[in-house]
Amino acid sequence: MKNIKVMDMALANTIAAGEVVERPASVIKELVENSIDANAKNIVIEVNQMGLESIIVTDDGDGMTKDNLKKAFLRHATSKISEIKDLNDIHTLGFRGEALPSILSVAQIEITSRTLETDAYYLKLENNQIVDEGPRPLNKGTKIKVSSLFYNTPARFKYMKSEYAEKNAISDIFERLSLSHPDISFKLMMDQKLIKSTLGNNNIPQLLESIYGKNITQGMKHLNTTISKIGIDAYLIDPKYVRSRRNDVSIFINSRYVKNYALSQAIIDGYTTFLMTNKFPISLLYITIDPSLVDVNVHPQKMEVKLANERMLSFMLAPEVRKSLEGGSFPIRQTLPEIKKEAFKPQIIDLFEFASNQTHEDNQLQEQAFDQLDNNNNNEVMKLPHLEYIGTLSGTYLLYQNNEGLYLMDQHAAAERIRYEYYENNVAKLSSDHYELLVPKDLFITSKDYEILSQNSTKLRLIGLEFKDEKLTTHPTWLRDSELDIIIESVIDQLKNTQKIDLKELRNQLAKDISCKGAIKANQQLSINEINKLESDLRNCNNPYTCPHGRPVLIKLSNQDIEKMFKRIV
Repeated sequence: MKNIKVMDMALANTIAAGEVVERPASVIKELVENSIDANAKNIVIEVNQMGLESIIVTDDGDGMTKDNLKKAFLRHATSKISEIKDLNDIHTLGFRGEALPSILSVAQIEITSRTLETDAYYLKLENNQIVDEGPRPLNKGTKIKVSSLFYNTPARFKYMKSEYAEKNAISDIFERLSLSHPDISFKLMMDQKLIKSTLGNNNIPQLLESIYGKNITQGMKHLNTTISKIGIDAYLIDPKYVRSRRNDVSIFINSRYVKNYALSQAIIDGYTTFLMTNKFPISLLYITIDPSLVDVNVHPQKMEVKLANERMLSFMLAPEVRKSLEGGSFPIRQTLPEIKKEAFKPQIIDLFEFASNQTHEDNQLQEQAFDQLDNNNNNEVMKLPHLEYIGTLSGTYLLYQNNEGLYLMDQHAAAERIRYEYYENNVAKLSSDHYELLVPKDLFITSKDYEILSQNSTKLRLIGLEFKDEKLTTHPTWLRDSELDIIIESVIDQLKNTQKIDLKELRNQLAKDISCKGAIKANQQLSINEINKLESDLRNCNNPYTCPHGRPVLIKLSNQDIEKMFKRIV
């Protein structure tokens, strides 16, 4: 066996860089977080050749003295903690003292910094050594330039992705940092071109529009609440703007962007029945919590955190999200071009240009609209407009009109939504009220399926289902005889797929299955009384806009669209 020896510091830093510096976007994240910790209010990021040529971050923060500037590149040198107990009360984004030495081990760095009390000082570092230093002119703050990234680790280039992917990663981290600190002005320049910028005026709806597009806040819901002394501030985008991945569910804990599956899944669960299968929402979740209840010291990148009572928080968050979405009105999905869109494509807008182009009156109207977001959940809102029935198309779509245009209602989707909410509410009660069958119902299932039911008999009894000798002996009072086979099939399917019974998921799936299989079908002729009852029941739904699977119930064709199709207007 070879002798054990202490690792050279340069080698240790290079190894650590493998965790901290995965790609140019990682460098930007670490440098900008340092600027934020330095109380900067304006941060400019310049990227050349995907960041491989150079990354420059300039801020107007507190700056560093000459002595601190030299210490900053020593491993584990930090101004943010000094004792073990400080780890339980971390308020800064950085604290480990690993970022700068790790970046230095795979790049060349030039840095100039100035405080209010001292003159600016410049350092140039290569191969973990200072190669040049001296006074330099600079306003208060810090300017750092990272050049020739991965120049001494050529193997890292094998793992670099396409130019599009790397620029997209840079843009993504810029957006997360901007959203995590809406009170800071950010600018992103790539190859001498201004790509994105934010005002830093703490206006989150306006910031969302600068990132995702001008219309993204239409129909947005704002959830502001407290769960077990944990502050929740969520911005829930209209479900019509969907994504194919969950990446746009952004979570910020004490102004730190983090990745947390349980919390993001809670947001997605709150959108259940608003979205189609395998589609995900756009939303922001800001959590304010005592720092002692969060462990950010899990990974050098500090994106993964451990949260006390994480399960409890996510369990209580999902119904709050759903309640907020159901508590106001959404614009009815309208116009043919909008229906054709499979997914919302983001539009890049320079927020400075956007703000300067708005008139004073437009700004007042926009502020009033944003102020009303907080009141949506507290006011009784008419979710559907006045509709006048005029006929049926293809035995499937009910036609309505009003002074705004023509509306098409999918009668099957509408009936599904009505039945879904009825059954979901009844299953949710888990009432002990049940019928004991005089003649037990035969179960047309295999012995293996019956064995699965028997193994979960205690939990099934909670919803009023009991079995004996491969027969159903008891069922809930709210369940019709014609739907007994549906509930048994749903229960067996869930037990087969998950090897357990999740009452929350079972409630949702049962409501979907029963409502779908027993709802009014397409091409089923309805009387005028049935049509009026369908519309009336739909108006009483919490979510009259989509069926339980996320498909639209109503589609609007405005008068303007119709006139365009007839070439009356151009």
